[in-house]
Amino acid sequence: MLKLFLNRSIKTKIVWISVVVSLIPLILLAFLFYQTSTSLLEKTMVRNAEQNTAYLTDNLDKYFSRFTVSALQVYGGGFESIYDIMRNGGDINSDYTRRETLKNYFRLMQSQNDDIVKIIIYGKSNVLLDSFSRNSQFDPIQLEKDTPHANEIKNLPFQHTLMFTYNEQSVNKSLFVYGITVYDIYFRDKIGTVLFYIQTKDIQKMIEKYNRSPNVIVLQNSQSERFYQTSDAYDEAIMGYSVPYFPINQVKPEMSFNSHRTQLISKAYLDHGNIQLNIVYPSTELNKNRKYILNITLVILFVVILFIYLFSLLSHQYITKPIQLLGKTMKAVRNGNFSITLKVNNWQDDLSELSRNFNFMTHKISDLIESEYETKLRNKEAQIIALQTQINPHFLYNTLQTIGGRAVLNGDYEIHEMCSALGDMFRYSFYEGNKESTLGLELLHVNNYLYIQKIRFEEFLQTEIQVDEELVDSQMIRFVLQPIIENAIIHALGKTDKTQLHIIVTAKRDESNIIISVSDDGPGIEPQHLGELMTILDQKTLSVFSGISIGLKNVHERLRMVYGAEYGISIKSSFGQGTTVFITIPYVKRGTEHV
Repeated sequence: MLKLFLNRSIKTKIVWISVVVSLIPLILLAFLFYQTSTSLLEKTMVRNAEQNTAYLTDNLDKYFSRFTVSALQVYGGGFESIYDIMRNGGDINSDYTRRETLKNYFRLMQSQNDDIVKIIIYGKSNVLLDSFSRNSQFDPIQLEKDTPHANEIKNLPFQHTLMFTYNEQSVNKSLFVYGITVYDIYFRDKIGTVLFYIQTKDIQKMIEKYNRSPNVIVLQNSQSERFYQTSDAYDEAIMGYSVPYFPINQVKPEMSFNSHRTQLISKAYLDHGNIQLNIVYPSTELNKNRKYILNITLVILFVVILFIYLFSLLSHQYITKPIQLLGKTMKAVRNGNFSITLKVNNWQDDLSELSRNFNFMTHKISDLIESEYETKLRNKEAQIIALQTQINPHFLYNTLQTIGGRAVLNGDYEIHEMCSALGDMFRYSFYEGNKESTLGLELLHVNNYLYIQKIRFEEFLQTEIQVDEELVDSQMIRFVLQPIIENAIIHALGKTDKTQLHIIVTAKRDESNIIISVSDDGPGIEPQHLGELMTILDQKTLSVFSGISIGLKNVHERLRMVYGAEYGISIKSSFGQGTTVFITIPYVKRGTEHV
């Protein structure tokens, strides 16, 4: 694929690059736009669903709570005699007052809920005490043995209710049953049970009054039985009843999308947690809006890409034609025609500047060929200086001075000393003046470097410097000692059973030369590896300065380039005992020149 692209014309390359480079951010922006838009749509749907769920939950909870309130009125309000009969038993018909009280109780419960068609009251021992029917057609309704939950509904735990629907054969109607067991509120002893019967169609009418199509409402009792369901279209989306966290008044409705995000399902609790309400909100409109946004996004993306493609084609005459003309002229120069020139317009664009520079190049190329040797010498000088002038030190040095000053204000003098040492290193390393230095300045640079390293390695690094006083002012190039000491720390510290690394730096005069040694008591170098290392050092290379490395080979090449082939570094090492690097430079006092 890459070869196919490289073999194309520059016109094709520009078009391809323009389209591809623009396509990536455009696709990213289109994706973000689509995601953001669909996310806003989903949030809007969730917000509307939350409002609808809260409204429906509030109304249904009030409806079912009326049954509980009606049943528990036996605790007071003039109906204490009913509470006494439920607890202790007795014949209701034998006592006129009790009978009238019970009738009043039934009338009150019916007035509180017009949908009640039958009320049955059981005593403590599950004995039928009395019942009430709205009219005679509901008199046959009884809690028979074959009625669902016949025994369970009369023995519910404290504060629990049970509701279900079934078909009553005696009246040939579908009925909704709501049962609650009455307990002694102090000792939590069972007193009796109250059952309410309502026609299922009345429950449906009441619930659908608050529902909006195509939403589906599902009501479950504490046994995961669905006693009401608008539709069975989304059965797989409804989970069974789960016990709510208590206190129930702190449990908020939950909202969640299904795995395909095609339905929003809400879950809430009614009747003190005895009923679980689920509402399924199909995301039909949401899916339509998603598709609409996706189509709009794709259309816009296609139009923009088409515009970029056409614009790239139109720019051909202003970009590729001058480049093609330049290519033809360069071929002529390659064949030896240095008198050829390009027609340059008065524009200030890059191609015009390139044409002017090309004309200048052809005029000067003969002089450059004649001065090849001089150029090579200048390149060597530039290579040496390039290592020292890659970064303007003033900003770094001033920044370190600022950090050090703040450290002094905070009482942290160690950081101040580290910043000072590092600042001196930068100032020495990137000094834009003479590339020559002195042995004393080089040692001062090494001391700053070792100061920082000792803070890092603490007692694990020990150093010693022994230099004759007369050699301090002798000239030498920069960056000779520090790379070698750094190399010793990297490859020797922590590489043996010893906890400390000792580095000794010495400098002695040997007639017209100075021999500097850097010794360490590290693991040493294996003989085979040492031979390979010396071979690499002696090999000539044209890429020594192609990177920013200032290792052993870099130091060796720079010494030989500046002082001659007889100078440089040599290595002596005993495996398991340590390594010594010898640096040989000419002895030149400051102010004189090495010949």
